[in-house]
Amino acid sequence: MMLTDPVNITFECPPIDPLGREHVIGKLRFLPDEVELSWRLKGNVFTGGKGEMSTVVLPYGEIEHVELIKRWWKIRKLVFRVSNPRLLGEIPVSEMGKLAMEIDDRSREEAKKLESLIDFKRSIFLLDAQEERLRAMRDLDQTD
Repeated sequence: MMLTDPVNITFECPPIDPLGREHVIGKLRFLPDEVELSWRLKGNVFTGGKGEMSTVVLPYGEIEHVELIKRWWKIRKLVFRVSNPRLLGEIPVSEMGKLAMEIDDRSREEAKKLESLIDFKRSIFLLDAQEERLRAMRDLDQTD
């Protein structure tokens, strides 16, 4: 796999109560330049039908932590944290920039690629940020 190949993960966040309210389903797409988190509320007895699809675009620099949780040697959950909680604020089951997702069976193989991909993308972001700071410092020195 090339590190530029997109990684797609289908997920769900179970409802917060037995009545099925705030049951979130969606897809995470790890693209070359950003992460797209598309989600919607799954219909239940009270709302009927499906909720409207929403998409949140996250730059790799905003991703604080991605953790894969295994149970019985299989990846079961993905815990996704961002540095700015407002980015995930619209998602009802998110807590202060943290979203715990149950991974669809078909997405487990894709999820194995995530740790190396996130580390690679974050290192590129940190390197670019460092170069930008150095460039700004050089520009300040040249103007003095």
